[in-house]
Amino acid sequence: MAISKHGVYTNPAKSPWNFERYHSDLERRMMDRLEHDPHVVKWMKRHGITIPWIDGQRHQRRYVPDFLVEYEGGGKAVIEIKDPSRLDSNDVQRKRRAAEIWARQRTMEYVLATCE
Repeated sequence: MAISKHGVYTNPAKSPWNFERYHSDLERRMMDRLEHDPHVVKWMKRHGITIPWIDGQRHQRRYVPDFLVEYEGGGKAVIEIKDPSRLDSNDVQRKRRAAEIWARQRTMEYVLATCE
């Protein structure tokens, strides 16, 4: 599978934009999944969310999650898509912990997904 496949997802019905860019085939597949999920009201990649996190050398970094999703009933989630082989990396786990705290403070859910 071509993980780094880039492209444009045109005319999504549940995004406020008339297109969304994807940076991997995993992201494109998640876009398809979100478009067809009857519980998803809205999703977007261009959401403006930046989450601060600290890397292994104690440097402040910024992390932009892949998707912001709104569900029926008003619930929201921040979703990050990762290749399964990268789930256990230190940076991914540090970002996950920072994103979980960030989302919890905003009454949102954080989801680390593989889109398999």
